Amino acid sequence: MCQDPIPTPVADRLSTAARRLRAARRTALDRVAVEETEWEYAGRTWSWPAGEARTYFHELAPGERTVLEDVVAALEALDETSEADASRAESGVEVVGVGTGRVAVGIPGSVAGDPLVAKLARYGPSAEMGDGRPQNRRERRIWSAVGLHPFLPVLGGDDDGDWIVMPRADVPPDESIREAAMEGVRAALSPHRDRFHFDELKPENVGAYRDRFWIVDYGRPSGEPLFVEPPDAGESNESADAGRSAGTGGSDAGENPQDRSHEN
Repeated sequence: MCQDPIPTPVADRLSTAARRLRAARRTALDRVAVEETEWEYAGRTWSWPAGEARTYFHELAPGERTVLEDVVAALEALDETSEADASRAESGVEVVGVGTGRVAVGIPGSVAGDPLVAKLARYGPSAEMGDGRPQNRRERRIWSAVGLHPFLPVLGGDDDGDWIVMPRADVPPDESIREAAMEGVRAALSPHRDRFHFDELKPENVGAYRDRFWIVDYGRPSGEPLFVEPPDAGESNESADAGRSAGTGGSDAGENPQDRSHEN
């Protein structure tokens, strides 16, 4: 599928919402006087204030809820003022999912009749502990490098990773066909396994779109244990080195997975 531009009014509102979303979460975290917690896992030190039990790690902060209510209202207003198009899919402007690093929002318009969803980046102290921008940038790079099933297409996005837009898939697969869907996605990943390996492919990251099942979330940061080389990579790293030199390998240049920067 070719990439179609996202209308400027929609893009502007998504960028504004993403910036406000990150500021709201950071403010909420700063207001809670809890010492930062560190824990050891897989031979590395991880950190997050009060660990994963910390308020707003998985849930929305009150300020984030306000931002999302505002952007939904703004997008609905845009949708109402746009020209009617009988072939356009239902916009479904709404919050459709909340993750540690990103919030998925249905947006107005469609591509080839398919409804759209935007992933807005949330604030986090590191790429692995809640910063959604590296996830968005990674998905754009992988889609640009591969551009094939089973990676759900990236149709557009902000260069800084504030947001990306994808088709809206039906997630997760129905339980009656879930195992078959997962096996199908694993098989479709096989030709790319010299460059990409997902150690936690799960139903929540797989969705139905155009009568096929796709990985809808492939923006996890590089580095063990979240993103690793294939189990049969052996002692040779030639494939990984080739991928990195082409800009498509297992490492994200300029993104340190242990970076704990508090850049907003």
